[in-house]
Parts: sequence; structure tokens; C-alpha cells
Amino acid sequence: MMRRNQPLIILVAGVVLLAAAVAVALVLRDRGGDSGSADTPGGAVNGEKPSTSTGGTTGGAEVVAKTPASQWSILLGELPEKYEVDVPNTFAQNISTYSSSYWFTNEQEGSKLASQWRIIDGFNAVFQPTGLAADVAQGEAYITVETYMFQTVDGAKLAWAYFDNRLKTVAGSEPVKTKGLANDSSAYRIIKGTVGPSEIVGVYHRFSFRRGNTIVSVQTWGGQPFLNIDIARNLAVIVDNKLLGERPAPEPTPLPTPNFPGLGN
Repeated sequence: MMRRNQPLIILVAGVVLLAAAVAVALVLRDRGGDSGSADTPGGAVNGEKPSTSTGGTTGGAEVVAKTPASQWSILLGELPEKYEVDVPNTFAQNISTYSSSYWFTNEQEGSKLASQWRIIDGFNAVFQPTGLAADVAQGEAYITVETYMFQTVDGAKLAWAYFDNRLKTVAGSEPVKTKGLANDSSAYRIIKGTVGPSEIVGVYHRFSFRRGNTIVSVQTWGGQPFLNIDIARNLAVIVDNKLLGERPAPEPTPLPTPNFPGLGN
């Protein structure tokens, strides 16, 4: 059984974890399809239902967005009513939490790269179905949205190259074919564990993108029989449309965690 809160990269086990759920997909598909062409998305991976998510803008402006990073995330009101915020796992990033996070081999490496990329803000948001694993066994999903902002587009490009390489080279990671988004994007999955005490196989999906100086990564987790990449991608489209100014981007209630003093100045 896998813990539903596990990050996409579990360094001890050396696996990438990804996720999504069809019940949420049915609600979010239209929400994510605000704009963009109807290019034919890619096919299935090992029997997974092919992606039909075609919303959003591929390419386009290298937007230099302003902080806070929490503005460029998903709000609870943008999800179905049966969702709630996982408060202990929703927080503003600071330099300590960022440099010691699962993205890096150790804190020293994280601190060095954070300074090199000139990160200026970050935000982690986690949403869960109110019925928790019981709802996931019926087709719902846990959702994690990570947002990282850099002083310049060049810094974000360097960070993107590092992040995407981490995602695609971890053992068990499978690329998922779907329509691109923003200036850079990628999609991966791993099939791992089961949903709670059930025999339903768990699957993690992650869709990540870079728009200008901002990197956003959306991870979902649920049962393999119900899922493909579309939930994560449609949520990513919502955030990208905010960055493009095509959708309102109100800030959520401020959290007390400090941001990144001394970086980007």
C-alpha cells in the first residue's frame, strides 16, 4: 500500500510517483479546456486510456509573473465540492524547505542550485477527497500542486532542465503522451502499490510545465482502473491560463511560512 501524500520522487526507493482519477476528470475536463487547438494527443501507455485533454496554449509568451507563488496554483473552489485542503501539507516554501526537499540529493546541493537559479518563491498545495482512501477506491484522486518562481526566465529554464531530467530518469518512470502546454511541459506516470487496504492498483501521474519564470507541477494519485493523465493536465491548464491573464488569479488565504530572503536580490 502506498501513502497518498508521497512526493513524486521518493529518493529512498528511487522511484517517481505520479497520479489521477476519472471521476475528477469528468468534472475538470471542461474546466481545463479553455483554449488551444484540438491537436491529436498521444496514445496509450501500457493500456492506459489515451489522453483527450487538448485545452490550453502550447508555446506563447515567456511571462515574467510576480510573486506570490500561491497566486499561481489551484484554489479549493476550482475543484469538486467533495474536496478539502490537506492543511498540514499546504504551505509557502522557504529556502530551507526548498533546498531540503525531495528534488535534491541533499540540502547542500539544493541550496547551491537555489542560489544558481535565483528562486524567489514557492508554494505547495495538497487537496484530498473528503472520504479519503474510500473515495479514491471509487475513482477520486489526491491532488498536489507545486509552484516555483524564479527571478528570471533563464533561471527557470535551468531549473526546468534539472527537474525534468530527475523525473524521466528515476527507475520506473514512464513518459505519457499528451498535448504540450506553455513554453515547456512533460508528463510521466508510475504504477505502484495499492489504494488503501484494497487490491486496486495505485497509479501516480504528473504533468509539469514552465511558463516564463514559473514552473508548475501537478501530481494526482488514485486507482489505475480509473485514471489517465488528463486530470493533472487539465489542472495545469487552469494555472497556465492564470499566468497568461486569461483567468482570474486571486491569492488564497496567506500562510505564515516565510519566503526566500536574500535570493533574487
